[in-house]
Amino acid sequence: MFRLYHDEDALQSGLIAALRRAGFDCLTATEAGMRGERDERQLAFATGEGRVLYTRNTADFRRLERQWQLANRHHAGIIVLTRQRTPIGVQLRAFQAMAALFTSENMADRVEFLLNPA
Repeated sequence: MFRLYHDEDALQSGLIAALRRAGFDCLTATEAGMRGERDERQLAFATGEGRVLYTRNTADFRRLERQWQLANRHHAGIIVLTRQRTPIGVQLRAFQAMAALFTSENMADRVEFLLNPA
């Protein structure tokens, strides 16, 4: 199962608690002392820790991911949630489904969208 890093835009305590109960290894920007850091630094930190970055900041991280691709830089993976009001249970089930499909190795350099309700 891949390890997660929740940036400042994804610090939903109920989700983090649910993920941890389900067996996910989660680290938050607050716990890592990374609050207030730029997106570039957040992604570099997550990558250095071997963690997939989880964010709700779709536009900025899509742009950043393209910049890293052009510079031939690699990251541990990015998961984005585009629908801000997705219930915790739906997010948890989507993470569980992703964990069944992806390992840390095949999440590398990927951007995946967390499944959102219609």
